[in-house]
Amino acid sequence: MTRIQQVQWELEMDYIGHPYYVSGNAIMHALGQQLPHDVHRHLNASHGVFVPGQFGTFPEEHSQSGIRPYLGSGLPDVETYDDLFLMRQASHSWLLDSRPRDALNTHDIRVQSGHPALSHKTIMGKPDDARKQQQTTKWYINAYLHADRNDVLTLDESALDGLQFGGKRNYGYGITRLKDTQVGDLEALDYSPRRRRGIHPRTRDAVRAGVGVPERSRPGRAVVVEGGPTRSP
Repeated sequence: MTRIQQVQWELEMDYIGHPYYVSGNAIMHALGQQLPHDVHRHLNASHGVFVPGQFGTFPEEHSQSGIRPYLGSGLPDVETYDDLFLMRQASHSWLLDSRPRDALNTHDIRVQSGHPALSHKTIMGKPDDARKQQQTTKWYINAYLHADRNDVLTLDESALDGLQFGGKRNYGYGITRLKDTQVGDLEALDYSPRRRRGIHPRTRDAVRAGVGVPERSRPGRAVVVEGGPTRSP
């Protein structure tokens, strides 16, 4: 059995840090403030991908289909291997073509004490004849956790709630709340190739090793998971 725990955090305050993701090391550091050392040292964390809480449609390779309101704000059920990667590409191809995709997938930048910060929500104006005069997009962080000991996962929700990432944490920046989490067994997923035509090949070993899958437009660019502190023999 190879288990991973998917986690979705909602940003509640602006984030000062890496502009494209929250590093796995930062997630591990935050978890280290909540977990006993004997649990924390067996964990590995992926990079956290920023996800806009917008309407979306499931891509062809996903086990589900159709449009879902605020698809980016939660974790859909995972039945196939490709389902795991729905929120893991920064381009977020699931965003609706009928909406301004690029604008909705771009963080607003606010300067905080001389530091550029990614806004925890983006507010966009709308045409005068629109039903509402503005549209608000909340931002989320998507990551997954893996443990090298079978009895570590599932982490309790209390250990995942209220984590802070990035700089100036003592001023309240980067604070999050747990929005959703779920645990899946990689051995129980459907690996049928019929859903993966034209998709970059992935293997179960890649997930076990904590290596993300490169986007098709940038072959060979992998995202490496950062784990806990090195242990002495």
